Amino acid sequence: MPDPKRGFERQWNLGKLFGSHENAHIAFTLSAQAVMGAFVLLVPGAFVAEPMAGLRASAAALPTLIAMAILMGFGLAKLNLHLGKPHRFYRGFYNLRLSPVSREIAGVSAFFAGLLGYTLLAPFEGAAFVLLRGLCAVLALAGGGFGGYYMYKLYRIPARPFWDHWHTAAAFAGTALSLGGLLLALGALALGVLTPALSVLLATAIALGLALEAAGLISHARDLANAESGGAASFYAQVTRYGYPYWVRNAVLAGALLLALGLATTGSTSAGAFALLASIALVSSLIGRALFLALVIPTTMPNAFVWKNAGFIEHAREIGLADMPQLGVVLEHHHPFRLDELIETIRTTSLKDRFVQFRRILTG
Repeated sequence: MPDPKRGFERQWNLGKLFGSHENAHIAFTLSAQAVMGAFVLLVPGAFVAEPMAGLRASAAALPTLIAMAILMGFGLAKLNLHLGKPHRFYRGFYNLRLSPVSREIAGVSAFFAGLLGYTLLAPFEGAAFVLLRGLCAVLALAGGGFGGYYMYKLYRIPARPFWDHWHTAAAFAGTALSLGGLLLALGALALGVLTPALSVLLATAIALGLALEAAGLISHARDLANAESGGAASFYAQVTRYGYPYWVRNAVLAGALLLALGLATTGSTSAGAFALLASIALVSSLIGRALFLALVIPTTMPNAFVWKNAGFIEHAREIGLADMPQLGVVLEHHHPFRLDELIETIRTTSLKDRFVQFRRILTG
């Protein structure tokens, strides 16, 4: 007979933590924030920091930009494939006037377009190409700022008190600095252009990102530990149901911060040190983002624990009830991109209907 207290003991629960439908959001948010952070450090950062200007002018710049574009494309693909019908992705742009989700998608798409344009134009010289690169950079920065803000804004909703806290902004901005800095550092290391001055600059950015995230987590824990809300229920689940991953994340985050501070102080260009830093920072980010997404408890009633609802969702997926759309339980798998359906939709949609759908982007 199962122990009724089992759900309140400190456990690993790694299968549930990393085996959920939220993995697409883990991949998307981490990759998008890392690439946005790396782009800000690399492009406008080159105008204010000489070591960054050296990196942007070096042979490592183009391969790093290509890697950033591939990583961003991977994140967007993961996000799109978790939709019920990935080939209807264009519906995500509907209702820019009111929907934070639509604004996030539009902003991130604009950033990706600017990043691709900047990357394609990077090998070419001449005044015209410099101008076009500048325009692409402006598009990427504007899209990144707009999309990044709404990526954060859509989580700041009172109905989800675990998210409705400034630690969400700290986590997202901290990830951009830490993983973005690591992305540039690893690229520079791989191509032999990591100088002591660049190491100090990137390690400092990484340390700032990790410190910002740690400060947000400390404040979040302090505010929720004694709160009376669904956020307190989520925090209780974090230190019990997911207790071991939670403390592992805290430990590796502290270790990554200390190592980053050491590299920032010494200016070391050791490949081993940066590889270790990248490994533990990535572990911290993956566990932290998985906890962030897995621990939200919808508060359908004030201060309510709805873990039984979560149990029902799991049960429905196991026995096939989730196959019934009217049940409202999301299936835990990716869906195929039906190119034939997309082509058929394009072929059969009249010009008038296309205009109506385009207008929905602004009107909802």
